[in-house]
Amino acid sequence: MTKPNIFLINLDSCTDRLKESTFQFDKFSLPFERISAVKGAELSADVLDTSYCKLKNAKQYFRPLTLGEIGCYLSHIKALEKIVELELPYAFIFEDDFQLYDDLAQIDQLIASLPFEWDMIKLFQSQKNKRTPIASFPLNKSLSLFMQNKVPAGTVAQLVSLKGAKKILSKSIPFGRPIDIDYQHFWEKQLSVFVISPCPVSHGEKFASTIDRTSSATGVKRYFWRKQLLQINKFIKNKFYRGLVLKRYQQHFQL
Repeated sequence: MTKPNIFLINLDSCTDRLKESTFQFDKFSLPFERISAVKGAELSADVLDTSYCKLKNAKQYFRPLTLGEIGCYLSHIKALEKIVELELPYAFIFEDDFQLYDDLAQIDQLIASLPFEWDMIKLFQSQKNKRTPIASFPLNKSLSLFMQNKVPAGTVAQLVSLKGAKKILSKSIPFGRPIDIDYQHFWEKQLSVFVISPCPVSHGEKFASTIDRTSSATGVKRYFWRKQLLQINKFIKNKFYRGLVLKRYQQHFQL
């Protein structure tokens, strides 16, 4: 059995996270390639101006992105570029704070035999904000792919196909949202996004976040109404485009 292609995003300074991630992969004898994460605070003004568009951000998101969020987005871009550079049919992309419960080699084999094309398969979703399945495709007796009413937030772990990586890279720079929120707007990049269940990965929650997010009470109140308006707009578009995706895959998925 061939080993799956796994990329781990990890800051050079976070050796404790690398050690824990290595332990998680070693439980299933899984090799991986480390991607040196981008530290937003160390980006030059030129790179920031090229990568992050303040005008786009003002239209697409309810607040400015932090340097940590910008660095996170660019780190995922590096992993996606690796998929394209190596012409991999697909690869696993992990952030460095996770718990792994299942052998990815088994999942790799199941995904390799899918009878339809896909762009992204999420391996994790928060139990706190679990989305509603609207269609399913059984992988084996215990695992299934689900199409959900909304793409789960978070980028802890996901599979990305070569086609999906090319789509994302062609329409990501410059960006105005955090990367996980961009993926929730799947129609903008014409992505087909599914979720594997039961999820083989959970968020580790062992380490403090390296991404600084605006979360103060003042910040929440300041951006409250803008956030509500953007969410309403996203809800309407998500419902419309999810229907189109469902129609495209209806011959494979069970409603």
